Amino acid sequence: MAQSKKLKTVSLILMIFTTIYGFANTTVAFDQMGYSSIIWYILAAILFFLPSGLMFAEYGSAFKEAKGGIYSWLAGSIGEEWAFIGTFIWLSSWIIWMMSTASKVWIPFSTFLFGSDKTQTWSFMGFNATETVGILAIVWIVVVTLFAVHGIDSISKVASIGGVFVMILTGVFVVLSLLALFLNGGHLAEPINGISSFVKSPNPEFQSNSAVLSFVVYAIFAYAGSESMGGITDQLDKPEKTFPRGIIISTVVITFTYSISIFLWGITTNWDKVLGTKGTNLGNITYVLMNNLGVYIGQAFHLSNQTSLLFGTSLARLAGLSMFMAYLGSFFVLIYSPLKSFIMGSNKDFCRK
Repeated sequence: MAQSKKLKTVSLILMIFTTIYGFANTTVAFDQMGYSSIIWYILAAILFFLPSGLMFAEYGSAFKEAKGGIYSWLAGSIGEEWAFIGTFIWLSSWIIWMMSTASKVWIPFSTFLFGSDKTQTWSFMGFNATETVGILAIVWIVVVTLFAVHGIDSISKVASIGGVFVMILTGVFVVLSLLALFLNGGHLAEPINGISSFVKSPNPEFQSNSAVLSFVVYAIFAYAGSESMGGITDQLDKPEKTFPRGIIISTVVITFTYSISIFLWGITTNWDKVLGTKGTNLGNITYVLMNNLGVYIGQAFHLSNQTSLLFGTSLARLAGLSMFMAYLGSFFVLIYSPLKSFIMGSNKDFCRK
């Protein structure tokens, strides 16, 4: 059987970017904490993402031929028994995430098709909306699994495509936000009132210390997933160099992208007028803000109200397509890498042929 092509640094970075970076994390951060979320994202990157990334890079370099990823890392450092327990818990956590997210992926798909979330109106053969989305979630898992069993080549291609779509979405967002800033004479829709804007949330629900602490947990989770890349080190070209390089570059790029994106939302989004109203929730926040960005740009160019609304809907559709492809890419990686690490790394007596 022909050998799979070895993955290069760019492919690894795109896979890491697809697995870890979430465009929606920036909109949720701005919704919950405003500009003050930036400092927590930076601290989470410095205190969690960077150290763990360097640690994973060191493991990847030391165990470059290991097929078991994080299982092999743990077995080589703390022993076989604890490696089995730890990797099983880790695998279970990703299974829970995939089961809970399999239904959520249809929100961006619906937004791409219809311009807004219509999942609550879907029905099929007498099933209500919730049941229909549940059936689609099952179909999603089955289809992703069928494609993922073809190996790392198909997984890397889909993951790379997902990474490209997210980068395109982020690029469009950054360019249009800077254009809006220029057209508006440098004024921000969400004004900066001194240092307090970067330490105090405009959201009344995130004023207490306990609420802020819950957001810190969310900020840390926004960087989760780099350990899953350990399952592909044996598929890399010169893994002792490629893996550390890919991890470090991705760490810097993702941290910078998160921070600048959160700030850029304030150019076109006034928290009280857009996010402080009914109808906006964590499920549709990304598409609401992208739609608002399009409308803001249209009004800045003095376009008609109908044209501005059309531009806003188009950006919401772009966000829906990009988010759907990002989910697809991350599912391909996460349905393969953790399971491969567990099976290939564990003792042969545990998983007989």
